[in-house]
Amino acid sequence: MQCRDVDFRVRDLTKHTHHSAWHTMHNVICGGARLQDANLEAVVAAGIPVQVVHGADDQVVPVECSRHLKAKLPRAKLRVMDRRDHSTVVLGRERDFAKEVKAFWWSAAQRPTHQIRVESVVI
Repeated sequence: MQCRDVDFRVRDLTKHTHHSAWHTMHNVICGGARLQDANLEAVVAAGIPVQVVHGADDQVVPVECSRHLKAKLPRAKLRVMDRRDHSTVVLGRERDFAKEVKAFWWSAAQRPTHQIRVESVVI
């Protein structure tokens, strides 16, 4: 598969979410996670739907980071994927990943208290 064969939404989404997730998780790994608490509290208060997808075999970002994020965002959906690492959460399953994200966005938009902004993070 060449880059041009990948739907632009998947390509752009993964660039954005990976970039955002890297910076957020970098803060967690480097001990600056407490600096994000106010931001996470704002997400909770606003009722923004959040979905976190993490590979169980991730050697880049520990799964505990996503579990910590889930603890801070109790309504967040956390999916830890067996036999997936930091890259293979998306790579090799791009179409399925895009369907899952689309389904999450759709379900979030159908909520009576939905917000305009919906966050989906791939770690």
